[in-house]
Amino acid sequence: MESLQELRIFINRAALEGAYAVLAKWGIEHFAEEDTALIAEAQQSGWGDYFPEASASEQAVIICYLAEERLDRAAQEELKKELEGLKDYGFDPGLVRIAEGSVREEDWAHAWKQYYHPLRIGQVLIQPAWEPVEEGPGPGQIVVYLDPGMAFGTGTHPSTAMCIEFLQELNLEGRLVWDIGTGSGILALVAARLGAKVEAVDIDPVAVQAAKENQDLNRLSFPIKRGTLEDLQGSPQVIVANIVANVIGPMLPRVRQVLAPRGFFIASGVIKDRDGEILALAREAGLRLLRRKEQGEWVAYLFQRGD
Repeated sequence: MESLQELRIFINRAALEGAYAVLAKWGIEHFAEEDTALIAEAQQSGWGDYFPEASASEQAVIICYLAEERLDRAAQEELKKELEGLKDYGFDPGLVRIAEGSVREEDWAHAWKQYYHPLRIGQVLIQPAWEPVEEGPGPGQIVVYLDPGMAFGTGTHPSTAMCIEFLQELNLEGRLVWDIGTGSGILALVAARLGAKVEAVDIDPVAVQAAKENQDLNRLSFPIKRGTLEDLQGSPQVIVANIVANVIGPMLPRVRQVLAPRGFFIASGVIKDRDGEILALAREAGLRLLRRKEQGEWVAYLFQRGD
């Protein structure tokens, strides 16, 4: 039975955004932040040494799960030093600790749910599929049911949330939207709920399966397949890609090529250190920046094809 390496990173809550950026740089995608109530419980049951003279409200635990690229002790120490180095960027990581464990892959797909709760982003309510809806959607609001499983994308990460905000700022009714690197399918589902015609791709077969299951949860129907931007045919009015800078940069010329005239490109998953690089590459590709958002160390963009 497959098992995952579990890393618990104990760090000041004030440094969470910086820590997320570091994890993205390390290619760690599957992680969750532990509830404050559970941290308080941990302080009383043997984990107290990881929270020296600090309250649960000041501390955070990021739980990371790694399948293939596991981190040995040397790599963990390197990660710890990089997290401690966040103080050079204006964050206060406090006393950083990393504890290692393991968990069965099947258990992770269910255990992480205790950290995930309903989330409102503008007019969109992201509703965990296993939780009852406490109140119905208000006027103009839409509900997207989600069970990400092992796929990235719950809405809680700043890069995902900013994409959802941008999608709501566009008129998507009847427009063709491509979701590149769909993960859990969350952005494709939001776009579909906003009236768009959607096609979604991801290179990870686990993500494709998760996205299809979430599509069924929401009683929606649109193409989801394993692949990349190169595998889609047509001329969409909107492309959204919440990936990483290393993927977004090289795909910009192709985005400009396939977008419909005056079409839009929403890009996210970029840390501030790569901001200037992505903006320069977008200009070279013929994409005009309309709006830029940032949350903590993360940046998202709304570009338009220059014609």
